[in-house]
Amino acid sequence: MTEPTELDKEMLEKANVKKEQFKTDMIKYRAIFLLDDSNDYPFFLYLASIMNFVEFHNGGCLTELGMKSLELDISPYIKQIQTGDPKLSQKDLVRFLLNLMNSYASTFLAKGLFDFCNEDPVKFFELNDFPSAIKEDFEKLSAKAEIVIPKLKQVLDAYSPTLDGKYKKVFLEEKGKGFYKPIFDPNALKIKTNRFPTELASARECK
Repeated sequence: MTEPTELDKEMLEKANVKKEQFKTDMIKYRAIFLLDDSNDYPFFLYLASIMNFVEFHNGGCLTELGMKSLELDISPYIKQIQTGDPKLSQKDLVRFLLNLMNSYASTFLAKGLFDFCNEDPVKFFELNDFPSAIKEDFEKLSAKAEIVIPKLKQVLDAYSPTLDGKYKKVFLEEKGKGFYKPIFDPNALKIKTNRFPTELASARECK
């Protein structure tokens, strides 16, 4: 058996640091979510942190930009859309839609992860050492994700056409920057797939 090189050891150490960071994030966002599980804001961050934990060896699933987008408080934008006073600017509409797109994508991917886990939970959790409390949340999170996904898509479908040419281009350019892997069709509001590999050895691959 070949001995690991110094570079291999360094990369493994960095990956393990990321893994511990993502585990801390999961625990933090879970605690916030449990304070009010009807609040979607921490729900999306919790799901994103789960996806980051699964993809720790790649530096996470969502980029720093993706996580910052999810942390954005969009309640003022929602109020402006509902009242029209003042009218939401195109720039803020891009921020609003990016938040929704990243929320939608995180939820979509997490639902695929939960479904994949259900195919063989024992082997899945052998590969992914989630804390026991978070494992126990999977069923509840999956059920909520199934409800939320069509609602998010409905809002995205309703408001993305209201972007004008310049800001539509900005949105399409920025939406791919929230994830380390190219999960979107580059010219549409479409995620390629939420199915994970059938091989359990590849269970950590974020499609």
